[in-house]
Amino acid sequence: MLPESLQARLGAVLGRIAFSILKGRRQVALRNIARVFPHVTENERRSLALRSFEKLGINFIETLVMPFIPHAAYKERFTIENEHYFHRAQQLNKGIVALVYHFGNWEIMGVASFLLNCHIIALARPLKRYRRLNQFLNLLRATTGLTIIPNENTLRQVMQYLRENKIVAILGDQREKRSQAVFVEFFGEKVPTMRGIALIGMKTGAPVMPVYMIREGFLRYRIVFNAPIEMERTGDINESVAANMRKVNAFLESLILKNPDEWFWVHRRWGREKP
Repeated sequence: MLPESLQARLGAVLGRIAFSILKGRRQVALRNIARVFPHVTENERRSLALRSFEKLGINFIETLVMPFIPHAAYKERFTIENEHYFHRAQQLNKGIVALVYHFGNWEIMGVASFLLNCHIIALARPLKRYRRLNQFLNLLRATTGLTIIPNENTLRQVMQYLRENKIVAILGDQREKRSQAVFVEFFGEKVPTMRGIALIGMKTGAPVMPVYMIREGFLRYRIVFNAPIEMERTGDINESVAANMRKVNAFLESLILKNPDEWFWVHRRWGREKP
């Protein structure tokens, strides 16, 4: 009912309200920013955190509005950059691991399935404590064209999808359980990182291709495909996994440094320890 300019403004206001009342998440964001940008002032850290919350508020409104955008309007709102990387990878007939991050509005990236006219499966970690919210989010994600499968013991499923030359989207910046993780450097500190992305890429030979969205306005984005990250295969599998996941983290580092207010700073990527 509101014009898009007011929708965007409403999202930013909601983000500012969240910044004010969600003290715990605000502190997480400020600590994370201090890790990545240790030399900036406290005021600069707060300003970056506030902008990040505003973008999250806009993301929220965009995600709610997305089901009401007709598919015919997608090409006016969303463009794809470096599409040749996608087609070149698809010709290998090994499937594609779409490496995505909590960057931009990752919740609506499924729109790429309509733009590319292809089937995309996304792994999503279930929100077990919030089942209704989880169901609601999955419903919204499905409206963008994604098929959602829970990211729990899904290795065989993923391998089957890749054998069918499909695209499987996996978030590359989630914190993994310490017992299952490989510890890989991220902005100078070793953090618990999932092994699955590297293992899948090494085992199947499927291209591991970073994909992210650049915001160009309210519900207007450029979806950027990048050259696949080469998955090394040395004699020691643990060393190979660590080296490959370091590349995954390094790519995210470059994104954050270019557009710091577009990343999900409220996530405890480094764990609960204080810097």
